[in-house]
Amino acid sequence: MKYLSLVILALMMASCGQTPQKPAHAEKVNTSATGNFGNEFSPEITIPATQVADVFTHSDTAAITISGNIAASCQHTGCWMDLDMGNMETIHVTFKDDSFTIPLNAAGKNAIAEGIAIRELIPVDKLQKYAKEDGKSEAEVAAITKPAYAYEFIADGVLIEE
Repeated sequence: MKYLSLVILALMMASCGQTPQKPAHAEKVNTSATGNFGNEFSPEITIPATQVADVFTHSDTAAITISGNIAASCQHTGCWMDLDMGNMETIHVTFKDDSFTIPLNAAGKNAIAEGIAIRELIPVDKLQKYAKEDGKSEAEVAAITKPAYAYEFIADGVLIEE
């Protein structure tokens, strides 16, 4: 028993001195503030984020490549970004299957994203509820009388430009 304890202790000490090896299937991670994140793609035809609303003529989803200024991004892990659509609107971009992230300092840079755009009509009662939760006055809540569209984008890949 004494020898078994010594052998186990020796094996533990020997294994602590070894450098951990990366698994063979580990993905290359981009640590730069610009470049490709997620699936690499070649942007050929892009739609400016300011024109995304015009894409939805026959369906509430569209496979497109969009471009625009990053208005905001997740400051915790880089798991989302908002692209400026103009008129105080943004399109919220998440990353397919949470398979990649972008740098935390991405806000203010231009980005191109390839994936699926989604348009959702938000009814008046939900908009009023959101306004109340946001601390809006009763007059501001009562002024909401029309449904509004919200835009989302699920990106397969993102290219952040310098």
